[in-house]
Amino acid sequence: MNDVRELVSYLSKAERGYTKTLNKTFQRAGYDLSREQYELLQVLWEEDNVNQQTISRKLEKNKYNVTKLLNTLCKRGYVQRKMGQEDRRNNFVVLTEKGLEARKALTQLEEQVHTDLTFTIAPQEVKSCVWVLRKLTDLMQ
Repeated sequence: MNDVRELVSYLSKAERGYTKTLNKTFQRAGYDLSREQYELLQVLWEEDNVNQQTISRKLEKNKYNVTKLLNTLCKRGYVQRKMGQEDRRNNFVVLTEKGLEARKALTQLEEQVHTDLTFTIAPQEVKSCVWVLRKLTDLMQ
């Protein structure tokens, strides 16, 4: 049982460390974005012009937290809300030009972080770790 506790503890520490590393990388490159805001942008890069409920589902976050992220991204000019034409109560989130233009640079920054983090880890070790974590995650759903 202690092995599982240790696994979960390291997983939590790794997640926090990854978030800090990614946030610092974005900051150094001149992007005032957090990892969560970046993940929301990724949802929109996949499918733009979606409602907040879709974003909440894809990020597995509640509407309140998504609203906070969206408010910040709107203030910083990455996204905007548009009222639905058929139902004015249904707002859609769309990328702005700034949000679209940031995609390539932010993706490259993320990829560089991944390269730096796994520089001393063999690809097979990464695959094994993913396999274990996927198995653990599947058991908890």
